[in-house]
Amino acid sequence: MVTNLESNIDELLSSPGGKLLNELSSLMKKRARIFAIIFTSIFAIGYPLAAEFISWLVSEETGLKPSSYVDVITLHPVELVLLKVRISLFLSIMVTGILFVVEMARLLSKSETFHERLIEADLKFPNPNILALFLIFSSILLMISGSLYAIKYLIPFLLDYLAKDALSAGLSTEWTLTNFSGFISSLLFASALGFQVPVIVYLILKFEIVQRSEFTRYRKHIWFSSVVLGAFLSPPDPLSLVLVAAPMIILFEISLFFHKVFHQ
Repeated sequence: MVTNLESNIDELLSSPGGKLLNELSSLMKKRARIFAIIFTSIFAIGYPLAAEFISWLVSEETGLKPSSYVDVITLHPVELVLLKVRISLFLSIMVTGILFVVEMARLLSKSETFHERLIEADLKFPNPNILALFLIFSSILLMISGSLYAIKYLIPFLLDYLAKDALSAGLSTEWTLTNFSGFISSLLFASALGFQVPVIVYLILKFEIVQRSEFTRYRKHIWFSSVVLGAFLSPPDPLSLVLVAAPMIILFEISLFFHKVFHQ
């Protein structure tokens, strides 16, 4: 039984897929120390920057915190430290992850074993073209637009409304630092993701996964789905839901309009 297992392992490792895994493993081992240094360096730089970011976030200059009647507080001694660690870790993982993917793609594009495997599977390594670059640029531009919408309009309006609502009920308004930053980050993420609707609609119509007539026929269902998605992405209050879902619906309709204009 042990002999059979060893022979199966040897057979797997000698196969094209096994050779590719071996090659990837050796490449990752060679660069593990470099990525560890990058991760640690970004974390070390990110920790003091996180402190500056939090100070900026709760300051009156940002316009996010209703200044006159809201206090942002910490409930335990290490809450601020843990939040700075979380922000630094997120920044380290994001930057290191992007660099890792780029480096692996670069190394794979030069790997003979990888190209042999692609030929065997009758696949082609994707080459960037104008359409792909345009979609990447559009996606980044829409993500920035969604973030600006959240920072300039959505978040200040919601925070001011919620604070005044509590004040009208005779309540003092104190938000914990973790909940305050979590509320803002969830709305930022929801807006940045929601603004990707035009790219998603374009790709669906481009590759004819769904016809435009079907989008039109099931318009109400798509609107309802946008509201449901907004409920998952936004904080748990009806106003946030509407303000996150509404741009998705508007962008969906604009996407269909432009598709109709340019494909008549």
